[in-house]
Amino acid sequence: MGMIFVRAFSSTLKRFRFHDVKQPFHWRHGMYQRITIFFIMLIGFTINAQTIDLRGKVTNQAGNPISDAIVTLVHQDLADTTGSDGAYSISNATVVVSPIALLPNAETLILNKGFLEFSLMESAPIKVEIFDIKGNLLKRVQQWNAPRGFYNFNIEECSHAAKLLIVRTAIGMEEFTFRYLPLHGNASLVQRSGVNPTEVGGTLAKVTAINDTLKVTASGFTEKAIAITSYDQELAITLDSTGSIGRSGGCGKNPTLTNGQKSIQSGGQNRKYMIRIPEGYDNNHPYPVVFGFHWNGGNMNEVDGGGTSGYTWSYYGLREKADNSTDHKMIFIAPDGISAGWANSGGRDLTLVDDLLELVENDLCVDTERLFAMGFSYGGGMSFAIACARAKVFRAVAIYAGAQLSGCDGGRDPIAYIGFHSISDPTCRIAGGRALRDRFVENNGCTPQNPPGPAGLNHVVTEYEGCDEGYPVVWCEFDGGGHTPAPVDGSTNGSGGGDKTWTKEEAWKFFTQF
Repeated sequence: MGMIFVRAFSSTLKRFRFHDVKQPFHWRHGMYQRITIFFIMLIGFTINAQTIDLRGKVTNQAGNPISDAIVTLVHQDLADTTGSDGAYSISNATVVVSPIALLPNAETLILNKGFLEFSLMESAPIKVEIFDIKGNLLKRVQQWNAPRGFYNFNIEECSHAAKLLIVRTAIGMEEFTFRYLPLHGNASLVQRSGVNPTEVGGTLAKVTAINDTLKVTASGFTEKAIAITSYDQELAITLDSTGSIGRSGGCGKNPTLTNGQKSIQSGGQNRKYMIRIPEGYDNNHPYPVVFGFHWNGGNMNEVDGGGTSGYTWSYYGLREKADNSTDHKMIFIAPDGISAGWANSGGRDLTLVDDLLELVENDLCVDTERLFAMGFSYGGGMSFAIACARAKVFRAVAIYAGAQLSGCDGGRDPIAYIGFHSISDPTCRIAGGRALRDRFVENNGCTPQNPPGPAGLNHVVTEYEGCDEGYPVVWCEFDGGGHTPAPVDGSTNGSGGGDKTWTKEEAWKFFTQF
């Protein structure tokens, strides 16, 4: 169905809504201390045999095929070995599918008249996904930190898209997978082993679930295990090279780089930059790297120092968060633009980024799979140029009030993308920001949408649906503040919000998911 998940933040918000969904996904606080799980099953309809048709290709991180990789369907003891094109195919006429057992200590889920319902005793991340039998995503709802309370989710509305549905629900660290079959009428039957069928309310039925694993092994590559819920699908599998992915040449070395202002020769010019290395740096631990680009007329010192907001806004608020984090320490770099801008004439600023990466990766222990770029205004334009030209190098970008100011060489590859833009921006108009976003909505395979805008001086965060795995697109629109990277809900002030703005929370959450 290609829904988008919209999170509207304001003091009066009480529930999540989808612009084209009549039944909201919502909570009511203080209700339901404990809900007992039960499963509704169709009597006389048991899926105990299915055809297996699994196929796809196995490639490395560069997209090149891997030959002689062994792909094993674990529970059925079937396997295939890839050829020179990296292709595999596992097929069988029939396979017995054993029913899954009831969940131990089941206490949070209930199916009630087409609604999946559960209660949280304490706040936790939640996610509900609905797929058709071929594994195509029909709908996803996700909240990173759902408060305690009661939730319900309309499953039945997806039944028109596919008769047999796969529902995957994650609550905290637990994940449950069900398969449902819509029934006619307003009743369905529940059947458990050794118990007589009993008629109960509801319009969906649970049938046997597929819980199996594809295991992929190849010489020189890290073994990968992939959970599957359908025996009829095409899966592209990417393997990581053993001992090289995520570790730069500087790992294990005593570094020569230190915090502060530095210079580097790049493109025949002397270029300046600031660098911040985490306190307690471990030369055997790979660290993500974040590039922070300044705005027109700005400089590296303002990005590094946080301007009038100080340390709490250093590197758009991410440095303080990283320094205070246990699991997400980061290396930060703020280059200085020529003539206080990022014209990127002849690709000179992209060359600077390449040269800085080479320097830092050879001297420090860098996680080469987690390189990020972010910037405001002209710096947003430079970050967009990186998204276009270095999508295979950088993992994600965060663009604040950006426009296509530094070029877009290439621009056809996917990259994780988050954008922030005011609908009242007088400098870089909202239409331009949306155009940047839409390029990567397309590149990332997301379902095109027209996200809702803010109502009043607040902000709306839209998470696009249907994006390729690992390439999300998030769009943050706000009103108030005009041309600014640090808006504050309820305020029209365009500056001085670095200690109060919500944008650093969203950028931090986006980058640290990888």
